[in-house]
Amino acid sequence: MTTMWQQFSTEISEITKSAGKSIVAVDGRSGHTSSGIVLRRDAIVTAAHTVRHENNIGVIFGPGRAVMARLAGRDRGSDIALLKLDQEVEAQPAQFGNTESLSVGQFAVAVARTRRGNIVASSGIISGLMGEWQASRTRIDQFIRPDLNLYPGFSGGALLDATCAFVWLNTSGLLRGKSITIPSSTVLRVAEEISATGHVAKPYVGLVMQPVQIPDSLQKKTGVSHGAGLLVMHVEPTGPADEAGVLLGDVLVDMDGREFSDLDDLSEVVGKKGVGQEVQTSLIRGGQRLQLAIRVGTRPRR
Repeated sequence: MTTMWQQFSTEISEITKSAGKSIVAVDGRSGHTSSGIVLRRDAIVTAAHTVRHENNIGVIFGPGRAVMARLAGRDRGSDIALLKLDQEVEAQPAQFGNTESLSVGQFAVAVARTRRGNIVASSGIISGLMGEWQASRTRIDQFIRPDLNLYPGFSGGALLDATCAFVWLNTSGLLRGKSITIPSSTVLRVAEEISATGHVAKPYVGLVMQPVQIPDSLQKKTGVSHGAGLLVMHVEPTGPADEAGVLLGDVLVDMDGREFSDLDDLSEVVGKKGVGQEVQTSLIRGGQRLQLAIRVGTRPRR
């Protein structure tokens, strides 16, 4: 008689085996491997922090099956890298799902591959599920934390939900070694942008600022209700803020109605707005309150 436990164990084993067809090992650090997910037959997505080389990256599909690849581009903000294989391979591209139906406590399985090409897995539950967040000016659609062991080499591998769909990419490279997962919507969006341009455009206004307190008297005079702002210390020549008319010494008090307490507040507003979009900016200049429209630009590549 087959017990529920036996049936469950068999199903998890079969799911892991099937998912393994879309999981690879990535040697991007001279013998220190991570994992990756087959996006297309000539492209792999993996965790950016695990890739140190730009060329001669080994991609292992199984014992004795390896192909070389190059780095097509990376986004350190989301810890996502895209690898371009030297040749197309007979591999099964991952079937990505979505995270809309997820809830805390649901069972999940992490799947990875070792440097010898063997499939490995770890299981647990979803312990944390929060909304959109900004990571170094990159928008990540959802903050997800699994309660399972992500062993060395699991970064860049996949986390599967109960529907057996690839819904996340696992990484320990964003929160000082703590394991989190990047939702598939972010993985696909970032990978597509890297594929098209070689990088991810970072929203940019071209200002160097520092937080300051706004005196009560100035608040009353200007009608500002918030006691803090951002003092403009430098305006990048020909940058978005310069083009909009922002001057050295201005104090920014809000963007699109969002008040500032520190620089992270501004980064969040600009990041959500996106490149090419106008953001309505309120500032204090010479004791007067002004309104300017800044069109968000792309951070220059160094």
